[in-house]
Amino acid sequence: MNTLTQAQKDNHASVNQRLGLAPDAHLTLSNQIKSIQQQKKNLVFSSDPLESDVPPIHVSVGSIAEFKKMVGVPDGNDDGHVTYPDPLADHHRQLMSAVGSKAELLSRMDDQLFDKMQKAAYAYVMGDSRKVQEYEPLINSLMFPGRIAVFTGEDLDIPSGETYTIKGEDPVVMNFEEITEGQNAEIMITTNCSLHTQYFTQK
Repeated sequence: MNTLTQAQKDNHASVNQRLGLAPDAHLTLSNQIKSIQQQKKNLVFSSDPLESDVPPIHVSVGSIAEFKKMVGVPDGNDDGHVTYPDPLADHHRQLMSAVGSKAELLSRMDDQLFDKMQKAAYAYVMGDSRKVQEYEPLINSLMFPGRIAVFTGEDLDIPSGETYTIKGEDPVVMNFEEITEGQNAEIMITTNCSLHTQYFTQK
C-alpha cells in the first residue's frame, strides 16, 4: 500500500466532504468491505441495496448543478473524452414550452430527445456544463430530485482473476485512497460512475 501525502489525503477527504459524508465514513466502509471480501468473490457495488454485496451510502441530490458540484469536475477542464449532444431541435423546444407537467412531457417525448437528455446529463457533470445549458431545465424536471450511491474507503484491493462490477439505476461515486487490481483482475462499469482515487495500481 502506498503512503499518501497530506495533499492526497486532503483530496480524498474533500470528495467525501462535498458528498456530505461523515469524516470517518471511509474507515467504516473499508472495514465492511474487507470483511465481505473474506466471504465472497467478484463483488458487486450497486446503487440497488438488494443486488449490492457492499451496502451503498445513498445521498440525495436536488439538481444536476448540485450533482456536478458533488462530483467536483469544474467547467473548463479538458473535455476531450466527453461527447456532447446536438443542440435541441426546434420541435423539442416547442414541446418543452407547451407541456404543463412531468407526466405530459414523459408521454410526449420521443426516443431521440430522451437519448439527447441522457447524453447531456453526463456531459453536464463530467464536461463543460455551459455547452449543454439549454438541456438543464429538461434534465432537472425529469431526472431530479434523485439520489446517488457512494462507496468510499481507504484501499480497495481486487484479488487476482476477480471482476468487481459497478452497476445500478442511480449514478455511483467511488472514492478510495488507493485501488489495486491484481493480475487479470478487472473493474466492469455498467452505470454512470465517477471514480476517484489517489493511486491506481495494476499488477
